[in-house]
Amino acid sequence: MQTIVTEEAGYEQALLGLSLSFYDHKTPLDEWWNEPKKARAGKRALALAMRQGGHNKFLETIQVWMYIQAPRAFWSEFDTYRSGVTKNSASTMHTLSKRTVTMEDFEEGTAPASIIAFNDVLRKKPSVTELKLALPEGWLQERLVCTNYKVLQHIINQRHDHRLKQWPQFCNAVLAQVQHPEFIWKQEAK
Repeated sequence: MQTIVTEEAGYEQALLGLSLSFYDHKTPLDEWWNEPKKARAGKRALALAMRQGGHNKFLETIQVWMYIQAPRAFWSEFDTYRSGVTKNSASTMHTLSKRTVTMEDFEEGTAPASIIAFNDVLRKKPSVTELKLALPEGWLQERLVCTNYKVLQHIINQRHDHRLKQWPQFCNAVLAQVQHPEFIWKQEAK
């Protein structure tokens, strides 16, 4: 499994949105929105990031794009998160029949016998449906995912200690790569 944050945007806009309640409209915005106000907004954002009930809605403004290569077993669970998530994936239909598959096409731990069985099916020139039904769950599929900090906070809170090994891997990769992990996860002292 591989997770790469390819881009992140919207931090300053999120702080500005968080601060609009304090904006005096008599002052031009570009004069009012200065470095001291940005610093105060950053502190306020940190205090509100873990509070639900609309207090942390500014997190929805911080967008994150990620390249994720993960097995089908992970994707079937990831698809639980639909709101605030857009995904583009490599087409399984167009890639499956191009060549025989190897261990590198699958998540570590995929049974070699299932890969051999899949290649046996592939050699028979099956329909796309037959091919997809024969595909082992360890098949690595690539997706470009666009989401936001609020969704990532939700995912990480639910899946950080999940028993499917790809979830902790995903959560730790995201936390290691985003610019403001403190807005997403606050690990409780044990």
